Order: sequence, then C-alpha cells, then structure tokens
Amino acid sequence: MTDQHPLTDDTCRQLANIRGRLGLAEIDFMRAAADWQLEQVVEWLRDSLQDHKYSGIGILVDYVIEDLREEMRPQQQEDN
Repeated sequence: MTDQHPLTDDTCRQLANIRGRLGLAEIDFMRAAADWQLEQVVEWLRDSLQDHKYSGIGILVDYVIEDLREEMRPQQQEDN
C-alpha cells in the first residue's frame, strides 16, 4: 500500500525540510501518521455529521467519507 500512497518520498523530504536524510522507516512513519490523521477525520465526520445539528444529511455521511478517502488517497498509476 505504501507504494501507492500519495505522500511520495520527495514530498516527505520537503515536509521534513531535509533533502535525502530520511530513510525508508521515517518515510513510512510519515505515511502512517497521514493515514492515522485521515482516520481521525473520518471518525469526526461519522460522529458529527450524524449528529442532530446536521439532521437531514446523515444518510450522505458514507458518501462524503468515500469521496474524502478517494481524494486523500488516490490510486497512483505507474508509468510503464
């Protein structure tokens, strides 16, 4: 899965502001943190959008979450 993660090695290095000093383990940790954060957002959406203050859109929560996951974690195509 990490080979398809949108958080590329170059992006990780740019975020860390360290060029070439991050190993694979550190990059995997950054990707795991990004995945963890996405799951926190998904849980907030589930809890909040099904709340009474958002009544009437509760049935759309799963669609919103699906679209969010697709946007945040697109499947990357390899150039052959």
